[in-house]
Amino acid sequence: MEAKLQELETRLAALEGAGGGEDGVLPSRKTGGDAQIMKKVATRLQDFESQITAQLANLQTDFDKKLSHVNRGAAATKPVDGAGGAAGLDTMAEDLDQLKYDVGELKDLLGNNKGEVNHIRRIVLACERDMEDFTAAMDAVNVDLDEMRARVDATHSIITSRQRVEATMTAEISTMRLDIGDIQEALKNHDSWMEDVSNTLQQMQEKEENLTEDIINLKNEMNTKLDTKVDNVAWKEANDDLDAAIKTATFLRFA
Repeated sequence: MEAKLQELETRLAALEGAGGGEDGVLPSRKTGGDAQIMKKVATRLQDFESQITAQLANLQTDFDKKLSHVNRGAAATKPVDGAGGAAGLDTMAEDLDQLKYDVGELKDLLGNNKGEVNHIRRIVLACERDMEDFTAAMDAVNVDLDEMRARVDATHSIITSRQRVEATMTAEISTMRLDIGDIQEALKNHDSWMEDVSNTLQQMQEKEENLTEDIINLKNEMNTKLDTKVDNVAWKEANDDLDAAIKTATFLRFA
């Protein structure tokens, strides 16, 4: 009895360990796994209860038979003052009772063997149910593994796509860097050209200022020359007046 109780406790611990393993591996099926475990435990408890009941009935039957045999032996024990024939009949009756008791013991052994066979059958059926549950659990694990493989493949595809996008972006960034380098070089050339243009404009402005100054000087010089120039008409009139006066003086002198 103690060995069977220990065996039942071991099986219950194994079932609890299996339930814990299922909680770690298959969290999505925790409720269904718990229900199956409770169903298994209830079935095992019923089997154990029926087995204990049968064993108690066998023990009670054995005890009753032994008690009856002891009572018959005590009743058959008589003083040896009787006749020899009666003593021989009592001995035969006692032997017959002993034989019946032995036959009963054999029947009990056969019944116990049948009970053990039935118990072994129940164990085999429980093992088959456990194997079916294990097969179902393995199928569920395979389904989860297939889903995990699909997720891993999808993740790998996403990572591959991201790597391609990153490679494309890297190439575009390199192209943009080259374009930016060209633009910077063009800006440097434009700055040099603008500096040359600025220097040229400054030189032209200086030349313009010099030309303006030269024009002003030339204008002043021309005005000065124009102011000092003799008027030809007035000069001619003065010469004519002077000639007339000379002629008049000459005429008066010779007159």
